[in-house]
Amino acid sequence: MTYKENFMSTTVAADLIESVNKVTKTVTETLGNINSAVAKSSQEFEEWKDSIRANNIEGESLYITEVYVDGDKDTFYPVIFRMPDSKETTIEIYRHYAWNSEGSDFNATHVASALVILKGQSYPWSGDANYLRTIVNYQRYRKCVGHVAFSAWAKVEKKDQLGPDSVYNKPQTGFTCRSLSSFMLRGGKLKYNIYSNHPIEFRLLKDGELIYEHGSQKVNVKYLAKTVILEDFISGDSNNNHGTTYIGY
Repeated sequence: MTYKENFMSTTVAADLIESVNKVTKTVTETLGNINSAVAKSSQEFEEWKDSIRANNIEGESLYITEVYVDGDKDTFYPVIFRMPDSKETTIEIYRHYAWNSEGSDFNATHVASALVILKGQSYPWSGDANYLRTIVNYQRYRKCVGHVAFSAWAKVEKKDQLGPDSVYNKPQTGFTCRSLSSFMLRGGKLKYNIYSNHPIEFRLLKDGELIYEHGSQKVNVKYLAKTVILEDFISGDSNNNHGTTYIGY
């Protein structure tokens, strides 16, 4: 009787161990499937983060362009750009006062600070509601952002020197380029950040570099970059010449 009870207990134990092993195997397989699903979801989320943009989720994009201006410390260099034909463009030109406190040509801890906020749309030759306006122009310690202009500051020449004269190619320097806009940044080894809500190409140019040209016989014009010295600084064209302590709110 005792032997039979022991025999039955051994059989029950073996069955119990087999059941536990089956459960363990099932749990292990289930956890493996869960881990695989989690890893796949995590990978898909990372791929989504890499590809998503604010405009995909009904937000507003932010584009940052870092500009470093070498050159002469008392010269302003033109930055040429064109705003898109779409919703209003916002451009912010920012410089922290202590940037380049080491390495610039100014030998100062408080080098120059600026926050210049512009709003506009398109370009002068466009048929849309084209404009460019300064909303904020606040600068401290040194002037470093100037000549904000809807029609870019440029030197005018004929594209074809033997070609016809036109209303566009009379020799002059000023706010003349109707195909692009511009502002100027001070040199001397200074860093600036430019923020915009649209992807915009900002081109930093030197004296004599080509801004734009139009070969039509009715136009026949070439616009060339022209720097400005500190003594000739102004904050902008007739719509943007507000000085450097202007807040338009």
